[in-house]
Amino acid sequence: MFFKTFKVIGWILAHILYRFEITGRENIPEQGAFLLCANHIHAFDPVILAIFMKRQPRFMGKKELFEKKFLDWFFRNLGAYPLDRQTADMKAYRTTMNILKDGNGVMIFSQGTRMKDFENVKGGVAVFALKSGAPIVPAGIIGSYKLFSKIRVNIGKPILMDEYAGQRVSTELVERVMGEVVGRVSTLSAH
Repeated sequence: MFFKTFKVIGWILAHILYRFEITGRENIPEQGAFLLCANHIHAFDPVILAIFMKRQPRFMGKKELFEKKFLDWFFRNLGAYPLDRQTADMKAYRTTMNILKDGNGVMIFSQGTRMKDFENVKGGVAVFALKSGAPIVPAGIIGSYKLFSKIRVNIGKPILMDEYAGQRVSTELVERVMGEVVGRVSTLSAH
């Protein structure tokens, strides 16, 4: 209920503050697990992506966002869960795998932090996709987030994991999948 209310309010506010152009919403699966991987240019990115989805996605947020009681409540009700970026956070890993196993979507920003270009990406989205079989939906966000400016969100066709089914998840396989993810997100987020 909280997410639905937030989504309506967020949609109204977003359309007052910015001009949106969304392409490819039909590429987000209507059912079943998926991983949405986008570039990360602004703190509002997860909110903007979430309010334009038909389904409530879950997403990781840096653990520091959950330190204050109200923010912890707020972000968890939006579908976020904490990630310790300083360690190999096995709790966040298990949470993500369980969300996918339950047939839900997870939003991942592979850069780990906000950056102008889609670079220095980490391979987590590929690991989750290869281990779960969930498709990766690439997305690109373009805009400055200056008031009343145009923000474009381009959502690409899913990258399916079928051809990798049954293969051992190796460094080379993760790099191959990430190579495709980087290429697709970079194209979708090109100005």
